[in-house]
Amino acid sequence: MSAEEIKTQIDQIGQSWEEYKKANDGRLEQLEKSQGQAAEETAKLERIEGDLKAALDLKKQLEDTQAAVKRISALDAQEKKEQGSEELKAYASGLKKLAMANYKEHAVQYTDAEKKAMSSNIDPQGGYSVQPFFGSTESIIFDTSPVRNLATVTNIGTNEYIGYYDDDELGAGWVGETASRPTTATPEIGQLRIPVNEMYCNPAITENLLEDSSFNLPAWIREKAVDKFGRLEATAFVSGDGVSKPRGLISYTAKTTNPGVYARDQVGALTTAGATAITTDEMIQLRQYLKPAYRGNAYFAYNRNTEGYIRRLKDGQGNYIWQPSYQMGEADMLLGQRTVIFEDMPDIATGAIAVMIADFRKTYQIVDRVGLSILEDPYSAKPYRTFYMRRRVGGGIKNFDSIKYLVQA
Repeated sequence: MSAEEIKTQIDQIGQSWEEYKKANDGRLEQLEKSQGQAAEETAKLERIEGDLKAALDLKKQLEDTQAAVKRISALDAQEKKEQGSEELKAYASGLKKLAMANYKEHAVQYTDAEKKAMSSNIDPQGGYSVQPFFGSTESIIFDTSPVRNLATVTNIGTNEYIGYYDDDELGAGWVGETASRPTTATPEIGQLRIPVNEMYCNPAITENLLEDSSFNLPAWIREKAVDKFGRLEATAFVSGDGVSKPRGLISYTAKTTNPGVYARDQVGALTTAGATAITTDEMIQLRQYLKPAYRGNAYFAYNRNTEGYIRRLKDGQGNYIWQPSYQMGEADMLLGQRTVIFEDMPDIATGAIAVMIADFRKTYQIVDRVGLSILEDPYSAKPYRTFYMRRRVGGGIKNFDSIKYLVQA
C-alpha cells in the first residue's frame, strides 16, 4: 500500500466519524418523533459505521503489521549478519561467471561454494535460488493484544522473577512536648513472584520439500513461530490463568467494595447497572477511581465490539465521549484518555470484564528468560526434518493500585 493510499484511508476515518455523528443524531431525533420514520436513518447509520470500522481496522492492521515486522526483524538481524556474507560473495561470483558465459549454464565452471549459492533449490542451511519466485504470498492479519508494547519488560537469568510490594505505611502522628511516645506501626514488605513459563512448537517438513521449495521454508517457519508465539503470549497476558502460562490482566479478584481503595492481589472494580449495557456515567466513574497520578500514562482497554458500543455514548452536553485519532500510531481518545484494543478481552456480557483502565507500564510485569530457541532435527523423524522451537516468558500484575476493572452485572 502506497503512502498516498494510507493517507486516504486515515482521512476516511475523520470523514466517516463526522458522518457517523450526524447520522446517529438524526436517528435519535427520528426515534423521538416516530419509531417508523427512523428506519432510513438507522440503515444510513449502519452503512457509515461499517465504513468507519473498516477504516479503523485498516489503521490497526497497519500498526500490528509494523509491530510484527519489528519482532521478526530483531530475531533475524543477527543471524543474517553472521550467515549472509559468504553466501552473497559466492552468489555474486557465480552470477558474474554466468553473465560472462552469456547465461549458458553448461558453459560455466562453478566452485563448490558457487554451486551451493547458485542452486535452483533452497539449501536448508541458507543457499540462494537463481530462479526468481513469481507471485506473492498473501497472509491474513490475526487478532491480538499489544500488551508487550505497554507493559514493563525485564530479561532475567533464572526461572523466576522475585520482586517486592512496598505498599504498607509507617505509623506516625502529632505529639505534645512532654507527651509519651509509644512505638508506632512498622511497614511490612510483601513478595512478588512471577514464574517463567514455556511455549513450544515442533513442525515437521520433508527433506524433499526443503530441497525442492522455491523459497526459504526454514525462514518461513521461523517467522510463523515468532508471530504465533507473540499472539499466544499476548492472550495469556490478558486472560491467562497462571497455570503453565502467565497470569493475565483480567484474571485477578475483582474488588467491588470500595474499588478506589488499594488491596494487594485484588483489582478495584465498578459493577455496571446492566448486564449488557455500559453508560457514560459508569465510564466516568471508572476513570475517577484511578488515581490522578496514574492517568497521564493510562489507557482504556477493550475489544473492537466493545469499542463499537462505546462510540455511541455521549456526555450530558450531547458530545460523543470517544474521538478517533487521525494520525498513524496515535491512540484514539475516550474521556481524554488514550485507548488500546485488546482483542483477547471479552465482549459485553453478564459477569465479563469488558473494559479496564490502567497505566500498564506500572501495572504489568513481563519477564523474558529465553527468546526464540530453535533446534533443527533431521534424524528423529526421517524422512521429516523437525524444527523444535521454544520460548520462555512469564507475566503478572505488579501494582494493583494502577488498574481498575469495569465488570458487567
